[in-house]
Order: sequence, then structure tokens, then C-alpha cells
Amino acid sequence: MSQKEISSFNAQTPGHSTGVTQKETGCVVLNKTLAVLVLLVFSILVLFERADAQLLISGDFDARGEYLNLRRIVSDSLNSKSFNFSGSAEFDFGYRYKHFDSYLALLTSYSSGTNLFSYANPGTFSGNAYQAWVSYQFSKWFSLQAGRIELSYDDQRFFQARDWNHLVTSHNAVIAHWLAPDTNFMADLGVAANKFPGFASNLNTEPTVNGYRYLGFLYAHKKTCDDKLLFTLTDICDASDNGVSRSVLYGRNTLGLSTWLAWTDWNLFLTGFYQAGHITDGRRLSAFYYSGYFGYQFTGWLGVMLAYEHMSGDNYADSAEWKKVVHGFSMLYGNSRKNMGLSGFFNAAYRTNINPGLNNLYLTTTFTVSDAISIEASYHWFSLPHAYMRELDPVSGKYVVEKISSSLIHEADLLFTFTPVESLEIDLNYSLLFPGRSLSAFNGWNTNGNNMFSYAYLEVDFSPTLLGPKTKIKHLH
Repeated sequence: MSQKEISSFNAQTPGHSTGVTQKETGCVVLNKTLAVLVLLVFSILVLFERADAQLLISGDFDARGEYLNLRRIVSDSLNSKSFNFSGSAEFDFGYRYKHFDSYLALLTSYSSGTNLFSYANPGTFSGNAYQAWVSYQFSKWFSLQAGRIELSYDDQRFFQARDWNHLVTSHNAVIAHWLAPDTNFMADLGVAANKFPGFASNLNTEPTVNGYRYLGFLYAHKKTCDDKLLFTLTDICDASDNGVSRSVLYGRNTLGLSTWLAWTDWNLFLTGFYQAGHITDGRRLSAFYYSGYFGYQFTGWLGVMLAYEHMSGDNYADSAEWKKVVHGFSMLYGNSRKNMGLSGFFNAAYRTNINPGLNNLYLTTTFTVSDAISIEASYHWFSLPHAYMRELDPVSGKYVVEKISSSLIHEADLLFTFTPVESLEIDLNYSLLFPGRSLSAFNGWNTNGNNMFSYAYLEVDFSPTLLGPKTKIKHLH
């Protein structure tokens, strides 16, 4: 989906989905029927379009080829030297008449091979309505939105757009939007539900992918000092069952504050989050995340950002504590953040609250060659807050705690971006990953310690606007 077109139609860029392949259920038929009905409505609106209505038709066509060399000890689908291909085609339809908005995104995708940030089966094809929602503008500052919605807030830290992460889902949600007329203050209050089991499509919303059955969230931001200072508040409450008894729900709460200060040549962004509640096995949760980003624009063609991120984790050596309380911080539903390395190496490992935590210290340098060409070079050093790993001994059947080095992996990324026209972007990335021996025990990957990994991708993204809006509509971001 092209954010440029959609942001002009919606006050907020509302997530993507994948599910487990199962037999088609009545819910799947309902989804497909809904998509056909909404498409039929859009067709009627096109035929009988009023002069004071606005119609948007756009597309997004992506193709991405990846080369992956993990040098694993154990031969499996992620063993050395695999080539992967992912492709998608999306058609977007938006319609606005007076205070009424409606939007439909039809998405098909194909995945062949495996990659670091997808659980999709190799050689799978999926198709579904990725988004289908309606909204009504009650006043200049208040509206309600309901349907299947993509959610994106706060640098996509927890809610995430598709961006090739097949773990990301749309959300069946109802959202109340508050946007001040001068756009200096906005607030979204929403509820969502993903009650149904997995469907026969990667693009369906379902609880095992989202990680929740019920969700409530509040996001607000306030700009001040001529938009140079920004404060944000995020609160996400979710609940799910333990996979055994659907009548027993466990909930967690993620509360965070952030501030962003920008001047002519530099900007500073600070953020902190705390998670509390219970995970689905009943243990208490107490975890936190904080980060800081400092950027400086030396010249018109050279910019630098220095950043540090810390996610708390479990100290597996303290077995008595771990039986009662979990300290692993979860990046929740999206977790395809490019800040955690372009390779996405740690995306899947930090979607749950069972993890040893993570430190990410990195430097990114951006070279703007021209309006159409840019080069981004990044260096990441990933390490662990607690130098212990907990592994299951296959012989004894018991867990063994192993002391390791806190240094986990170094990653160097080079990203070349070419935008010949506004609707076409070509990205070429190459990454070198230098793991320490500790990585051989991390997450059961069985990697060869101190053997360099390599990762590369070529992506072509074409996002044409077939029919644009007649007037620009105020939006949040």
C-alpha cells in the first residue's frame, strides 16, 4: 500500500496479517464474501459518483529476492545459501462523500523459500482483504472508524505495517479519532478482537499471530514550540487464553512515554515503556524498554544518527525468580522494525515475553547523492543484558543454564535506494553479520560461532495512483 495516497485519505495510517494454514472455515467464507460485497459497493459508487465526492484508486506491486547464508550447524530449511522470493500485489479503493469515508485494500502475496522474519510456508500463495473499513466524521476533530484496519503508531514500534513481515496482521478494530483542527494534538482510543482460529490464508487476522484475543489501546501526541517538541503517550492492554482453556484469560499492559526535540540540524528522540500483568502460563510480567536516538545533519547530503535500545530480559541463572516472574520485554505484534538491523535477525525472537533481553547500539550514516539516490550505511552491536542461556538437554529432558559472553553479534548494513519517479523505488541491501560464539546457543539456532553470515536483498516497489483525491485531506502524521 502506498502511504502517500492513503495518508491523504485517512486521518491515521491504520497492520497486516499471516495465519496458520488450515482447512477453510466459515470465517474464511465470510471474509471473502465481505471483500466481494465491499468491492461491489465501490463499483456502484464509481458508476454513480457524485460531483462533490472523492474517489481514490491506487496500487502497490512489490517484488523482493533475498540471498541468505546462515552457516547453521544443523541442516534444515534455514541452512547455508538459500534464495527466497516474495511478491505481492495490492489494489486500494477509497471513497469519501461529505463526512463518510470507506476504504478497501485487496492483497495477494506469494512466498517461496524461507527468510529471517517470516513463518510463511515456502511456495505459498495467499489472497484476502487486507483492509476493509468505514469511518464517519462527526465534527472537524472527531471521527469513528470500524472494520479491518492496519495500525501504525510511534515509529511502528508495536503496531507495524506489512513491510515483508508476514507475522504482522491487520486488526479487527473500532477506533475513536480525536484530531485538533490545527493538528497539534491527536488521540486515538481503540478496541480490537481476534477471536477466531487460524484460517487458510496468511493474510487473515487470528490470535496465534497477533498474540491476543482482545485488545484496547490509547495513543496520543502533542506538538508544541512550533512543532519542534513532541510528546507521545502509548497504552496497550491485551488479553489472551493459554491455548488450553479459552475461558481463562491472561492480560498484559504496555505503557510508554516519549519525547522528540528537533532543531535545524539536529534532533533527539527519547522513549521508555513498561510492561506489566501476566503471560499466558500465569506468571507475572515486569519488563521495560528504553531507547535514545540522536541525529545530526552535517550538510545537505550527509546525516548521522547514533542510537541505543535496551530491552529487559530474564536472568536464567535466577531460577527461583524465573518460576514466578518474567522480565523479558516483548515487541508485541509487529516487530519488523528496521532499527533492529536490516537483516531482521532478531524479529521473531522478541515477539514474546520469554527472552533474555537485548541491547542494540548502532550508528547510521545517510548519504543523499541526489533527489533520486541515497545510500545508508549502518553498524549494529547486539548484546545481552544477562550472560546466561537456558537450553533443554535432549538426553536428560531437563533445562540447563549455560553462562555465555554477553556480546551476541555485530552487523554491518549497506542500503542503496533509487527512486527514479515518485511511484517507483528500488532498494538494494547487503549485510554482513559477525556472530560471537554465544549465538550458537541463542534461540536454538545452532550456528557456527565466529563464522560470518551474509544477507542481501533486491526489492522493487511500484505504487501508482490511478485516481487521486481532488483535494488534500488533513492527516495525523
